[in-house]
Amino acid sequence: MANPHPCIALIPARDFRSGKSRLADVLSDDERAELGKWMFERVLRAAGSAVGVDEIAVLSDGDSVLSITEKNGAVGIRCPARELNEDLEAGQRWALERKARTILVIPADLPALEPPDIDAMIGQGDERRYPGGCAVMVSSPDGGTNGLFIRPAGRLAFHFGPDSFARHRDAARSSHLPFISFQNSGFGLDVDTPSDLTVLSERGIPLPKWLAAISLP
Repeated sequence: MANPHPCIALIPARDFRSGKSRLADVLSDDERAELGKWMFERVLRAAGSAVGVDEIAVLSDGDSVLSITEKNGAVGIRCPARELNEDLEAGQRWALERKARTILVIPADLPALEPPDIDAMIGQGDERRYPGGCAVMVSSPDGGTNGLFIRPAGRLAFHFGPDSFARHRDAARSSHLPFISFQNSGFGLDVDTPSDLTVLSERGIPLPKWLAAISLP
């Protein structure tokens, strides 16, 4: 790799047919799978176009997910998807073997995400301001973590799940790692509920025709 201190992005992505169960009242199984695919492809393209990202690894149990990953020039790592944090630890071990200096975790369900959002987040962890390292985090509306940047790689354990933003913050403080809360509209919108779909439709993001045609409550 030309960059001796690369930033590697980890994107955990479940099989398209196994996620977004909270949308079952408004979307069929096939529609939820299509939604997951569309969001994942947008996130993958955004990460691939971000200046600060040197390599991308997608962690998934889905054949379709891994096939799309490889077609877009990213690395697919097959994970059992039993526990998200275990999958991320496996991805981080792979990144450390690649001599990654920083890790950026990006969820696969952020359809508003654009390359400048990613570069802005990486820029928050500027080495000149935090020479000893830092953790940059984005909180989701329900207290989860919609993005996590760690420098140096391997310095912070993953705590995704309920209240993960607070748990990541506390873990950073326990590790004496400067903690930065980053607010960003691209990272801020994850799609889990019908109300999230309504917000998405109001954001002016070009939607697939089938999704734009759905009447939301």
